[in-house]
Amino acid sequence: ITGQEKNIAREIQIALKDAGVPQRHIRFDDAHEHIPLPTQTGNLLAFLPGTSDAPRIMFMTHMDTVPLCAGAVPVLKGNKIIPQGETALGGDNRTGCAVLVNLATTLIKEKLPHPPITLLFTVREESGLFGARYLEPSILQKPTMAFNVDGRSASDITLGAVGADRWEVEIRGKASHAGVNPERGISAS
Repeated sequence: ITGQEKNIAREIQIALKDAGVPQRHIRFDDAHEHIPLPTQTGNLLAFLPGTSDAPRIMFMTHMDTVPLCAGAVPVLKGNKIIPQGETALGGDNRTGCAVLVNLATTLIKEKLPHPPITLLFTVREESGLFGARYLEPSILQKPTMAFNVDGRSASDITLGAVGADRWEVEIRGKASHAGVNPERGISAS
């Protein structure tokens, strides 16, 4: 869950090494030392050298899930993956982590041509985008374009935001965001 990404970061690091990413191209930053909430580890980064002299691109995701996902055990039921118990699955954002690891694995094992790539796995996204907020941009190695994988499906990739509408709303009731105050919310299921 958010702030407790050390174990998933270790598993992602192992998977990247198993895929063929050299250890010297995998590192952690020190964002967790600057985040004002307890955070076990920094953001995880991996750098894939390009096979061509093209501008660097970046793929990013976050490693944390909301507290409702703690202890999730996925079970295949028909063509759906559901939780075995009363937890949520944590597709946000276990899906993103799987997509980025699979990207690296496929590029390396299939020897596919690609530009230099930065893979970024952030911490504490669910509690306020803290990993991204405390990231030192210079360590990204100047990507010219970035793709954020964070959604309900592996095919949901955010390519860009062309604008925003700003508005305010006042809501009365109980907090229900699973990442902020889950103990005070009411389950919609």
